Amino acid sequence: MTNFVATQIADLWRLQETDLALDSRRASLADAEARVGEGEELQALRARVDDLAASLRAAESAQRDVDAEAADLRAKITPAEEKLYGGSVRNPKELADLQADVESMKRHLAAVEDRDLEAMTAVEAAQRALADARAELEALEARVAGEQAELRARIDQLRAEIAVYERERAERAADVESDLLKKYEHLRRAHQGRAVARLDRNLCLGCRISLPANMVNRARAGHTLVQCPNCERILYA
Repeated sequence: MTNFVATQIADLWRLQETDLALDSRRASLADAEARVGEGEELQALRARVDDLAASLRAAESAQRDVDAEAADLRAKITPAEEKLYGGSVRNPKELADLQADVESMKRHLAAVEDRDLEAMTAVEAAQRALADARAELEALEARVAGEQAELRARIDQLRAEIAVYERERAERAADVESDLLKKYEHLRRAHQGRAVARLDRNLCLGCRISLPANMVNRARAGHTLVQCPNCERILYA
């Protein structure tokens, strides 16, 4: 007749194998679920594109202001020159004052046109920076979309595997006496999921210490539950 205690310990070992497989897949699932959604890199790049778009709008607004200032000066210079050279003003002092005004406005216009050139250069630089960032964002979004699809497929696979192992776990736990199962659960919590340790000759593979010969013999006989005196794991010969 099969030794009952030895059978129960063997059942515990198989239960532990199932539990370890479950633990591994649950940890993988938690990690995968934590990585679902946009990562920091994508969020940072989107924010950068938004900032560059705002910078471009500001540069374009500044250029429009300079263009408007230049247009306003040209609108003033044209009639002033017509008046200056049209012969309607004959008084020398008025002519001199008008000449000075025209020259002042032209100097001002030259300075505004220099600023306009700088503003155009700034707009072009902002356009290039935004175009580069948008291209980078598009490439990153495509890569992330592929990664997310793979991740969701992996999550579905892990959930399916966990469901299978949970059913298997319930079936195997049902074969173990309740008191022994409680002891097993307690030891699992205390030892990172490993409540049962194999016996290799006289060595506990849970904590790698040598055991007394009489303890090894009792564990191999399988008539009583034997625990390692060092790590307290149940010994499985």
